[in-house]
Amino acid sequence: YVQYAAMRGDKSDNLPGVPGVGEKTAAKLINERGGIDGIYASLDEFTPKLRENLAANEDQVRSNIEMMVLVRDVELPYVIDELTRGESDIEGIKKLFDFLEFRRLWDRLAPLLGVAPTAAAKVLEPEITVYESAGDSAAALTAANSGSDVLALAVPEGGIHQGLAFVVDGPRAEVGFVDGRFLEDSGVRDALGTLLNSDGRLVAMHGAKPTMRGMLDMGVDLRDLSIDTRLAAYLLDPADSRYDLGELLLRYASLEMATGGAPVGQLDLDGGEQESVGIQAAREALAVDRLVMPLREAMASQGLLDLHDDLEIPLVRVLAKMEHRGIGVDPDVLTRIRDELNADTDSMRAAVIAEAGHDFNVNSTKQLREVLFEELGLTPQKKTKTGYSTDAQSLEKMRHEHPIVENLLNFREVEKLRSTYGEGLLAEVGEGNRIRATFNQTVARTGRLSSDAPNLHNIPVRSERGRVFRTAFVAPVAHKLLVADYDQIELRCIAHLAEDPGLIGAFERGEDIHTATAAAIFDLAPEDVHVEERSKAKMVSYGLAYGMEAYGLAQRLNIAVAEASAILESYFEAFPSVRSYMDHTVNVARERGYTETLFGRRRQIPELASSNRQIRQAGERQAMNAGIQGLAADIFKVAIVGLDKALEDEGLDSTIVLQVHDEIIIEAPEAEVTQASELMVVVMKGAFDLRVPMEVDLQIAETWADAKG
Repeated sequence: YVQYAAMRGDKSDNLPGVPGVGEKTAAKLINERGGIDGIYASLDEFTPKLRENLAANEDQVRSNIEMMVLVRDVELPYVIDELTRGESDIEGIKKLFDFLEFRRLWDRLAPLLGVAPTAAAKVLEPEITVYESAGDSAAALTAANSGSDVLALAVPEGGIHQGLAFVVDGPRAEVGFVDGRFLEDSGVRDALGTLLNSDGRLVAMHGAKPTMRGMLDMGVDLRDLSIDTRLAAYLLDPADSRYDLGELLLRYASLEMATGGAPVGQLDLDGGEQESVGIQAAREALAVDRLVMPLREAMASQGLLDLHDDLEIPLVRVLAKMEHRGIGVDPDVLTRIRDELNADTDSMRAAVIAEAGHDFNVNSTKQLREVLFEELGLTPQKKTKTGYSTDAQSLEKMRHEHPIVENLLNFREVEKLRSTYGEGLLAEVGEGNRIRATFNQTVARTGRLSSDAPNLHNIPVRSERGRVFRTAFVAPVAHKLLVADYDQIELRCIAHLAEDPGLIGAFERGEDIHTATAAAIFDLAPEDVHVEERSKAKMVSYGLAYGMEAYGLAQRLNIAVAEASAILESYFEAFPSVRSYMDHTVNVARERGYTETLFGRRRQIPELASSNRQIRQAGERQAMNAGIQGLAADIFKVAIVGLDKALEDEGLDSTIVLQVHDEIIIEAPEAEVTQASELMVVVMKGAFDLRVPMEVDLQIAETWADAKG
């Protein structure tokens, strides 16, 4: 029966079986082949589909067998009396079930524990006071200074310029709302600034950065944010991506946010849209108030409090300041680049049409298919639901078949630059000829920052046409841009984590790490390493930081998988501690269900428990990647927070205006260039004590392009 159930699967024990193998097939295979070993010894005799499913799930089948056999001779470090059931921690069980959202399971368990099943979650509805004047608003903000230990805030969806809700009395669910009109009053702003930066209380918000940026626009600097419930939820579950306040309230506090209009007798505003704005902000402020302690307890239980309090929270203000300040650009340069791209796009479109022999819409996939595959007879590479693919990968494989393909690839490259950056960056130029992008803390699961509106992290650098955009990013008059970039931070993290003597030695000696790696992989003297070998070694090194395996390496180097596999094997022979680290990382992550950086940042990887081999392998790559990328991300965050503090402590006017990957850009008055430059290097190098030196490349220039060479 055990082997039969292992093939078929057992839902009661949560053991997945082989896809396509039901009761009849499992029984037939076991009877004909004498058991599991006989089945797997004769895979070649089965139909292709059955053979594929059996092979892909062999590990799961054999694991099922082990799981279903009772072990009867385990030595236990207990006596029988110690195993007697004691009193249940009902409150603890309820909290755990609420956190895991086991609501139906709790309803089944509750009667067995002698408690009532779950009642409908209590709806959280605030008592709202709306202040009728600037004077009333200022007085209320001043009075709130002597309130509870937590100051929870929220703003309407449109931002703080529409108003501000703050919890006056948490236990009584009393919330005050200041209309955006009154926030323009200097007295109200002064009272708000004093309230926000008073000592001895926790200032809490959900997704605080946009509000902090709006406050900076008003001249109010929130320096003492204590908890951001969105950030806390991200640290607890970086895969969530939504971090909806209502869902968090239900999960962590067993409360439900109210919806709909205001209760009768509450919130006498001007009515209509403004009324709903105030209601929603008040509800969110009260939800934040109720979430503060449960989220702090949850973070404490996972060792995440220090990461939240000492790194992520200070970073919120740094990013808000960057967004508020923005980076200077020259609109004339952007306009010239756009016009040149417009001309190039027209020229390249004409070249494609000339090769086709007639006019057609180059951006129409349908018309392009007709030209390429029906009229010119090119070889289709793959088929989609709507027809033959014309994506870049397919076109690359057809490049040699007809000149139109080369022209088409060039057209697409330039058209993307024109639309995304030529037009896109000009549209984002704001007050003072500055671009103010958004920087995101809760998007990348590894802890890396991302950027949008516009995405300045993706400014092209690989082509000359792309690099020219950096010429438009400029320092103001009598200022310089200080551009500091960590040198190979991910590879240094690998050396530190793996404790590999070969890598550590190469970094300590200041060698070109890619040349040293190539020499080790290909058994060459460093002086005999050519550009091609160095390029391959570089791809291997950075590929490992992203969990890349032989197939991925083969794709990137355009070589056979066997050759890529041999290169990887040579790498691990040269640096064996790296393989040991990778294997250990995956094994620990599989056992725990998550990875953890040296700073305590966790990333859940449920894919490691999948019965599907491809999904499981993807999880293994994520596990390898998470530790390396996560450590690099944490180091960078320590650096940028420390640098911002150092600039303020020294009383400098120099400010951080941009972050791109492992690069920080400061805008410095010419008189401060020397001092700010020294601070950048010292702070960035000292962000973390790696086993290898952390090197920082610093350039000083008037444009971003000049700094990058």
